[in-house]
Amino acid sequence: MLLGLARFQKNPDAARRVFRSGASCNSGSEWFMVSPPLWRTGLFAALFLLVACGQDSTGVQPGIGARLPSVVLTGLMGEAPTSTDALLGTPLIINFWATWCGPCRDEMPSLERLSRRIAAHGVRVIGVTVDDDRNLAAEFVRTRRLTFPIYSDGDKRQLQSLLRVKSLPETVLVTAEGAIAARIAGARDWNGAEGDRMLERELNLRLAFRH
Repeated sequence: MLLGLARFQKNPDAARRVFRSGASCNSGSEWFMVSPPLWRTGLFAALFLLVACGQDSTGVQPGIGARLPSVVLTGLMGEAPTSTDALLGTPLIINFWATWCGPCRDEMPSLERLSRRIAAHGVRVIGVTVDDDRNLAAEFVRTRRLTFPIYSDGDKRQLQSLLRVKSLPETVLVTAEGAIAARIAGARDWNGAEGDRMLERELNLRLAFRH
């Protein structure tokens, strides 16, 4: 049976969608499937085809091997602004998050432990908040005692836009040379054997951690 698409509005703080790597949030609306009356089937199908044909090809996310966009990020805790170019030279684990995103909050302790473990291997964990209220994000960082660098993407959210990050959290792995090595949608445990194997494979590392 053909299915139609229906749209409903949700509370962003409660929103959770399952992706390849875990739960994530979306600040907009969410889609679900319903069975329409038979007379509407053709109309839904036609509308779906029109929307699909009208999609902008530029909406595709920068893929594996693409270069990390060059933008200026604002230090969330009072640090001087820095460019993404200045962060290169070592592999980066860039995590996009927001305080209103439940999976983002749940993932933070795992990222903090990863940051402390992996620093000796020349890899940096970087947080990028897309919160509109920077003070709220800074208070969250202080309360959770996060020590890895966290930046604000600014009012225009340039890095989020250029990388076309659609849901949170999303983690982008970047080589020391600035090439995107992997994109992981959704929250995950960064301190297990599976996570370490993924980091070794995508960033060409030899972590040799014991679990």
